Amino acid sequence: MAEPTRLRRLGEAVNGAVFIAALALVLVVWVAMSRPFDPPRQAPAPVRLDTATARTAAGLPGYPGSVVVLTYHAVSDGDHAGSTLTRRLFGEHLAALAAAGYRTVRLADVERLIAHQPVRLPPKALLLTFDDGTLTDWTTVDPMLERYHFTAVAFLTTSKMVAAGTPSYYLSTRQLRALRATGRWEFGSHSHAMHEQVPVPGDLAPPLGNRILVHGRLESPAAWRSRVRADLARSQAFFRHILGRPASAFSYPFGDTGSMGDAPALAKELPDLLRDAGFGVAFIGENVPTEHVNAVSAQSPRWTLDRIGVRATTSVSDLLEMVRGAVPVAPPHDLAALRWMGDLADCTHRPGALAVRSDGYGTCLLDGGVNTSQWVDYTVRTRVTGVNRHAAAVIAVRDGAGAGHRGRLEVVLGESSIVVRQQIGDAARVVLAKAVLPASRTGRTVLIRVHRDTADVTVDGHRLRATFDRRLHEGGIKFGIAADDGRRIVVYERPTLTPDPQQKR
Repeated sequence: MAEPTRLRRLGEAVNGAVFIAALALVLVVWVAMSRPFDPPRQAPAPVRLDTATARTAAGLPGYPGSVVVLTYHAVSDGDHAGSTLTRRLFGEHLAALAAAGYRTVRLADVERLIAHQPVRLPPKALLLTFDDGTLTDWTTVDPMLERYHFTAVAFLTTSKMVAAGTPSYYLSTRQLRALRATGRWEFGSHSHAMHEQVPVPGDLAPPLGNRILVHGRLESPAAWRSRVRADLARSQAFFRHILGRPASAFSYPFGDTGSMGDAPALAKELPDLLRDAGFGVAFIGENVPTEHVNAVSAQSPRWTLDRIGVRATTSVSDLLEMVRGAVPVAPPHDLAALRWMGDLADCTHRPGALAVRSDGYGTCLLDGGVNTSQWVDYTVRTRVTGVNRHAAAVIAVRDGAGAGHRGRLEVVLGESSIVVRQQIGDAARVVLAKAVLPASRTGRTVLIRVHRDTADVTVDGHRLRATFDRRLHEGGIKFGIAADDGRRIVVYERPTLTPDPQQKR
């Protein structure tokens, strides 16, 4: 009988130990789950730029009176979303921007710039923005900003912000206040609850700029206005309640202003709705740019301010190239001294002259992605030789290839005629003015002055005026040829550009 008793007592002891262990585990889990969610902040990853990258960064141009704006999302080593950068890559971005001499500015600086008010900007001004309001703004980004003495703007999807201690992918109200207390962060709205794709007729689309389907029926314009007003009001109410003041800046969810949506006419009302809600500026450019992006300047449109979107695949060299392309280049005087490359033409340099050779229509354009967004009102002078009945000279002004728009104004100089024509996007060229010229075998002196939407063209004293589309509001120069019989050459001697002294910078 002794043996069964010992076994029974041993079993009871084992069961008791298992029970106590299970109870301890429950207590540990309960304590862990009841503890407020407060993930630790991560120290910046060590970063060292290689010599070539540092040299490239140091060579980036600055342009007083403009601000390069970048937009990021999350920064994490464990999140593999296409918009999330690793900690090391993000650190390399900041290190490269610092090595380039960029200094961050505040939203108020951008707002004063847009309003044409006095503002002191560094020669290389930068605005860093982070969309959505993810937790990594607190855990990962802010320590890196501190290392490089940078500031930033967090555009919050306010419905996704959570109470302090709540597990979430997004920031808590306590973390928002803590970020504000650092002095490094400002806050804007990314809408209250319009950062989700919603049904529209035949598709899914961002809800801000689109009339959506409600119970299978398309909402009315009045319902769209009411919905957008209500969302903006709720977002501003959040800022007043949590941070004590409304937001002054807005970034469009998905970068969508509605102009390409289901109701593009209603999209024109968005600026008024934003203004009524208390916003003063709005930013586009949430994703990687597929076209030209300009730095923000006094001439930038208040409600569609450009940003360079950064993704997980944006290398440091990619970033520096996009920043270089966004910075406007001051209009030069001696055009022959610049680097030109051929587009269906051979471009030959010689002292004080540019020769263009082609057997059809070909042009010479500025090499190196020169940003000509500040080339607004100017005068081009040159002497042209080589024009005959088989070859015409083509001078394009306000060319948008380096200014963020597609189009140009062309002056075509033939053997005995002059034509002024414009092209917008892929539309056919439209002749705006033309005149007959007396024949010349010694070349012609050409002067083209563009001011606002007017071009005054003077050839050997003969003057022609044309009014062109206002969409051609800025842009650079191209020199070209139109040949129709074998390979021909036109030479532009002593080409110069003189900015209009009345042009606002």
